[in-house]
Amino acid sequence: MPRQNPLSISRPGSRLALAVALTALQALTASAGVLSGREFQNLIAGGPEGTTIVFQGGTDKIFYSPSLKNRLRQSSELGPEFLKQKILQSTVTEGTFIGATIEGGKWRTISGIAGIATDADSGHGILTLLQTFPEDTSIKAFQKRDRLYAVVIVEDAPGGVVCRRSQWEHLFALKGEPRLTTVPCDFTVGNAVTPTAPR
Repeated sequence: MPRQNPLSISRPGSRLALAVALTALQALTASAGVLSGREFQNLIAGGPEGTTIVFQGGTDKIFYSPSLKNRLRQSSELGPEFLKQKILQSTVTEGTFIGATIEGGKWRTISGIAGIATDADSGHGILTLLQTFPEDTSIKAFQKRDRLYAVVIVEDAPGGVVCRRSQWEHLFALKGEPRLTTVPCDFTVGNAVTPTAPR
């Protein structure tokens, strides 16, 4: 039986589809080394100080914090469990993120909400990153604006820990599964991206 798209929000006259977490996992070959949702949670969300994922080369980083709250997580309509309640029920933890990458010789930062979900069939964990804006205080406001998203999966491979990650893509242009690239990655306790909290 086909699996329903787990990452979608429907409202009359509007549809926001994210189809990222489980479809990305379906694209993976079976691997015992892929971290489960709980293992992923313990790796990057085990303490209040958060964790920075540093991808090979050090010019691409993502800081994840389970304790910081941005405008969306503080709003009464959306709240701190927005991903679990409105988008993907298999989310085991969520928080905020700040991503930094070099484009055209300049640093570019992206911030928003993030959640680690567990695939119902394989148990594999996936980190979904979704850009947010200060205006995201209601479902209606959230739906009407395009935003960037990316996903990350961590695998304990024979040659060391690697991350399978997608590029930042526009949500409204989403078609099918995100393409994942495998790169070596390291994990650092605390914010090694920027001292500024996400919006």
